[in-house]
Amino acid sequence: MSDTTDDLSSAKLKPGATLDRFNDAVKRGESGAHGNILVDNPGLVEDLAIEFYKFNENPKESPNLEVEEEDDCSFLMDCLDHDSCADDADLALALLRMLKVLSRKYANRCNLELEDIRIISKYLHNKESLYVAGEAASIFLNICYEKENVLMVIQENVVQPLAELLDSPFEDVQANAAGALQSLSFQEEGRVHMREAEVLPSLFPLLTHSSVKVRTRTVGVIHNMSSDVGSIKIIRTGNAIKELVRMLAAPQVSICGSAAGAIQNLSREQASKQEIVEAGGIPPLLDLMFGSDVQSQVCAAGALLNLLGPQLESDPNTGIQTPFNLSQRRGLSRLVMLSVVTGMAFHGLYSDDAES
Repeated sequence: MSDTTDDLSSAKLKPGATLDRFNDAVKRGESGAHGNILVDNPGLVEDLAIEFYKFNENPKESPNLEVEEEDDCSFLMDCLDHDSCADDADLALALLRMLKVLSRKYANRCNLELEDIRIISKYLHNKESLYVAGEAASIFLNICYEKENVLMVIQENVVQPLAELLDSPFEDVQANAAGALQSLSFQEEGRVHMREAEVLPSLFPLLTHSSVKVRTRTVGVIHNMSSDVGSIKIIRTGNAIKELVRMLAAPQVSICGSAAGAIQNLSREQASKQEIVEAGGIPPLLDLMFGSDVQSQVCAAGALLNLLGPQLESDPNTGIQTPFNLSQRRGLSRLVMLSVVTGMAFHGLYSDDAES
């Protein structure tokens, strides 16, 4: 027997590594008085789901993720599709958390069917518990990493209930909904669908949310949507540019990086260029050029070239393009790229993350 096989067998023996205990219990329940464990013993199902989640709550220490092969989720999906589960918020929450863990695994995400999407999506409409709806949203955050799932999510029109959760009074629910939309908007089909569903206006107020997590995911959605040409005007007319410029100075790298990426995309439109400049976007973009995050540097560099470059291409008085003007543009491009390269080199030499 190979070492790989031994390792896999050993990984499967860890508590919480597989669905065996849960699936066996559901199977045994078929021989009960009502032929369904959710009717005869729902407490056992909930306890097993909670147990599995506790073992796998931390992705970095999840025994289930150590087993790369696909899990048999059919019994879990049958439970979620049962009416008694939909009527029991505690049971639904436990089972959805279990599915959230399973949706972290690539093999499980790649084997979902349209019926699975339908089952999960009905919990977004849960009226008894917004936490149940928020947990369902977190599953969509994971499964929308795969393009095939995005297409099924679009087919089931999941975007609208996700957008409605953005208005939740609970920040965890808002963060999960924004995260799901962020995953969805990574794909072109998702961006087009979200624009047509008029989701963007629901996101703009969250750019000033008190929660860092909510702001991070919201600006991530805006960044993704800004690469959709049809969404640029919506972002501009939604007065989001001022908030994006403010976010360039955020201490969180993920926030200022996404803001810089969005501004780079928006700066391709003339009307947006003017708003970015009027909002004071040039100084913080220059600051990012000399920061330590490479992705932010690249986005800031691209934005600055879009904002300042055209002004150097022709004489401001005559509008005539001369060799001197072209050399100015090339000079700016070289200066910007030199700044990025210098910043990358400095970061590589002096960062705490550099290898010794």
